[in-house]
Amino acid sequence: MRLILVRHGQSEGNAAGVVQGRVDFGLSLLGEEQARATGDRLASTKVDRVVSSPLLRAYQTANAVAAPHSLEVVRDHGLAEYDIGDASGLTSAEIRERYPHVMEAYRRGERPGFPGEEGRDAFQERVLQTVAHLRELPGTTVAVAHGGVISLLCSVAIGLDQRFRPGVFQVANCSITEITADRMGRLVIERHNDTCHLQGLTTRVDRG
Repeated sequence: MRLILVRHGQSEGNAAGVVQGRVDFGLSLLGEEQARATGDRLASTKVDRVVSSPLLRAYQTANAVAAPHSLEVVRDHGLAEYDIGDASGLTSAEIRERYPHVMEAYRRGERPGFPGEEGRDAFQERVLQTVAHLRELPGTTVAVAHGGVISLLCSVAIGLDQRFRPGVFQVANCSITEITADRMGRLVIERHNDTCHLQGLTTRVDRG
């Protein structure tokens, strides 16, 4: 198994500084540039399939990656970003104003959910089920997803419980993370947050 994970390019939501979750923003102009650069970077890599989160920002990025290989992008709901519930679409300042009790709990190291939030257990189960399927496929899969999804998989690979410590791994827009499996079937991070192809285009803020 060779799984190349790509975070989507900068979205309009990223540029506006909002927490996106499942809000379906498309790419910004900078995000489109990042996606093209990522497609160029992976053009010489043998890619057998490209799968994508169904959210527009990921799907647009995936099409830029798939184009040099003449591949059709397959959307997979299991790669969608974590659903932050009613906090979706809000800026950090708006979240602090509307949900001060949640933010205070965060500062204490607790992780209560926002109304309508997916829940870390459900998120982890969804993503791992999708990756279990991808592991059965031969060759190299490029999966275009989100910071939360990629961070979760890196945490699983090193045995860190991401449900209680999300955000440990930084994932820049259109960065490349590669995960393989060793002879024992254990996940191995071959590279993480590779942005060498984004000279002058790198953006790192991750609010979903």
